[in-house]
Amino acid sequence: MRPKGTDQQLAARRDRALALLRAGKRPIDVAAAVGVTDRTIRRWRTEARHPKRRGPKGLRPRLTAVQVGRLERELKRGAFAHGYAGDFWTLDRIGQLIWQLFAVRYHPSGVWHVLRR
Repeated sequence: MRPKGTDQQLAARRDRALALLRAGKRPIDVAAAVGVTDRTIRRWRTEARHPKRRGPKGLRPRLTAVQVGRLERELKRGAFAHGYAGDFWTLDRIGQLIWQLFAVRYHPSGVWHVLRR
């Protein structure tokens, strides 16, 4: 269960506990001072020493890897197979194909980035 308090209050309690540990206090004494178990203090100390890597920054791609694979197969079929007069692909045409297949809109420059994946 989540402890009582706002995110800021809980972060302040954790910071206070870490400061007490850095000052040389024993985990059991710090736990009593901030109102948590000594196991929690040990976990906070470990997390402070070895912070977890965060995930990649930025937005997630709008097309999944499976969808990109399907797009590649459709592009290999050629533009004629999709009703275009010339058998060549432009970024605009590929953007229209992405919309038809997946209902996801891309600006032509965004289509270029999808193709580079």
